Amino acid sequence: MAEHDHRHGHAHTHATAPPTLERHCDVAVIGASAAGLAAAAQLGLQRRSVIVVAAGVPIDSAAADVAEVRAHGGEILVGLVQRVTRTEDRRIRAELASGHAIVGRRMLAATALGDEVEDLAGLEPIDGDGGRFATAVGDSLDREDRDTEARPSGNRADWEHRYSGDQLWSGNPNGTLVREVSDLPPGRALDVGAGEGGDALWLAEQGWTVIASDISQHALDRIETEAARRGLQLECQLADANADDPFVAAAFDLVSAQYASIPRTPDSRGVRNVLRAVAPGGTLLVVGHDLDAMRKAIDEGAAPAFDPMAYVHVEDFATVVADSPDWDIEVHEKRPRPPGAASASHHIEDVVLRARLSRAARY
Repeated sequence: MAEHDHRHGHAHTHATAPPTLERHCDVAVIGASAAGLAAAAQLGLQRRSVIVVAAGVPIDSAAADVAEVRAHGGEILVGLVQRVTRTEDRRIRAELASGHAIVGRRMLAATALGDEVEDLAGLEPIDGDGGRFATAVGDSLDREDRDTEARPSGNRADWEHRYSGDQLWSGNPNGTLVREVSDLPPGRALDVGAGEGGDALWLAEQGWTVIASDISQHALDRIETEAARRGLQLECQLADANADDPFVAAAFDLVSAQYASIPRTPDSRGVRNVLRAVAPGGTLLVVGHDLDAMRKAIDEGAAPAFDPMAYVHVEDFATVVADSPDWDIEVHEKRPRPPGAASASHHIEDVVLRARLSRAARY
């Protein structure tokens, strides 16, 4: 998942950064009305990936219904829908004024979009209770998945699409990883949200035994190709950090999550799964974007293709380790992003957490 510029589980340095993105999800909700947010929260409860388009209306992040959507990993983007079409595989695609696009298996309308849009087959106006309406939509997706004997992950589909095109990152390791890990003796390492493998490949070159984990098979294929070109040995693992037991417990001397885009869940599954992978005596290294700068950019009119508040933050990890006597926090600070790192005008500082698990820790 080298998991947004935020890397599910990503972000190495940009090769070239596309000005706009096409996002994929199970259900898109157009309109952040009370009914629309209730629908999004219910779909998140049913473990469906959801993106809400707030139709150009600023979002009150402190509002309970907004927080509920994000607590289940649902994203809320500010934008205006200009065009809605059907894709060749019968999904629905909404084009936004920002240039971004949202593609969903279902698309719900919680606001008026105009007759020419609302007449599109498959665009479903929310009728009455948003939560009850969304339950029926989720049930229809479940039946569809049973018929095809599959439960495709909307989050995985999103990242598979992103990694189906040109190279996203430079291939260089993140500077903070290099700085924080260079003094550690090589051992077993897990790179969560490995993306195209800049960090994992660098660790392998330093003598680490590496598992590169990502939600995207396309990303892992790129890592394997580059590892073969360099003559490096590492293991690639297709895994969702929010799945049940995605990583081997207590197995890694280093667990690194650099800008990992792990959607929130009410039970903090992603955080617990990452922490559980660290072996006694091992090191956790989590690096993320400075959220204050990201919020300011949005307040000033930026229209990002991701909602940072719907994803796990460095502080979520810091809170858990600070509350446990088994962890020793060695670094927890905001610092300037190293030269050459993935960046944008509003991404100039990172938050870094480095912690060590006691050798006496018991799971």
